[in-house]
Amino acid sequence: MNIWLLKIGELLPFEAGARKLRTRHLADKLTERGHTILWWTSAFDHFRKKWIFNKDTDIQINERFKLKALRGIGYKRNISLRRFIDHRIIALKFRRIAFRVPKPDIIITAIPSYDLAFEAVSFANKKGTPVLVDIRDQWPDIFIENIPSKLRKIGRFFLRGEFSMLQNSLKMANGLISMSNVLLQWGLSYVGREKTWRDKVFYLGYTKGFVNSDSNSNKIHNLKNTLKDKFIVIFVGTFAKYHNPSIILDCAKLLAEDNIGFVLAGDGELFQKLKNRAASLKNVFFPGWLNQDEIGTLLKYSHVGICPTGQIGKNFFFPNKAFAYFSEGLPILSSFEGEIKDILDEFKVGYTYNDVESLVRCIRALSSNIELCMEMKANAMKLFNDRFDANKIYVNYAEHIEKVFQSFHQALPALENLSL
Repeated sequence: MNIWLLKIGELLPFEAGARKLRTRHLADKLTERGHTILWWTSAFDHFRKKWIFNKDTDIQINERFKLKALRGIGYKRNISLRRFIDHRIIALKFRRIAFRVPKPDIIITAIPSYDLAFEAVSFANKKGTPVLVDIRDQWPDIFIENIPSKLRKIGRFFLRGEFSMLQNSLKMANGLISMSNVLLQWGLSYVGREKTWRDKVFYLGYTKGFVNSDSNSNKIHNLKNTLKDKFIVIFVGTFAKYHNPSIILDCAKLLAEDNIGFVLAGDGELFQKLKNRAASLKNVFFPGWLNQDEIGTLLKYSHVGICPTGQIGKNFFFPNKAFAYFSEGLPILSSFEGEIKDILDEFKVGYTYNDVESLVRCIRALSSNIELCMEMKANAMKLFNDRFDANKIYVNYAEHIEKVFQSFHQALPALENLSL
């Protein structure tokens, strides 16, 4: 099949050492099965906030895999008017260009961005092409959550066109895909129907690669030596409001006398602010942006991973960094409710914390009881191998896409006979 994947804001596959995220995993599995992929994406690097291409650009990755990167205006903050405009520009460019490209056999489009998803679903319906919507986040609900509670009704009124766009995208799709049960139920609530066989949850997952320590940078070797014999608490991710790791600095200050090292790996809009704030903390380390090998090395030598959220109130998101932590058997300390909390409790692979004091207690409980830590590590490794290995997840995802395509075309003759 000729398959279109639409997702902006992911790492692209031509950069050496780039981490594989959801769309890349799926594209690789589909090409391995003989399909041809066109990935519609952005010319802007969402994670490092810099341009990858200065204009709309096509890149042939291999014989069966091509990228079409569209340029918006770029942005500095994840939640901002510029990002809203950037994504709308890309959506409108897709509307203009899509009809000039050979028609796909099936489309898989992600939310975010819901406006690009709307254009993709509209195109698919006009062309008689099956389309699946892959829900990654609750946009545009997240916009409402980031304004004062007293103004939310007004905000929802002014954004009613955006919510209508989301609802139409979900209603016109042939099926909904998601990376967690909570997000799938959120999507189904917008379309007002029960789950069907076409609606599936495929966790983000993670690929555990072979860690070649010789390929790691000097900063990783130096960090390993500095942290030798310490209990290592690690955060890997984007330094942004939604996953704000500032609570880790508060925790590090309270544990300054313990033999514990805190590693905050990654980059983002809050990076410099947090690094400046941690200048006096000798137990906090910022290795910066890391490639796949470097992340693998740090996780292998760490003892526990943290999934923080900067949101006020209960948050039911399933953070993708959890899968990376599980891949090396790290127990997780999470501030999220919902599915991940249930998993931590059921499989005994970590704890949920509510504030700085409870996070300190959780870290001390694990750092002072190596037997407990090792038990949770074994549980986490088994859980990863059973449920969160990306190599298994995306084979199943690819098979589901094939089944939806086959079902769609088997139904066409019946519909045509019915119309006759």
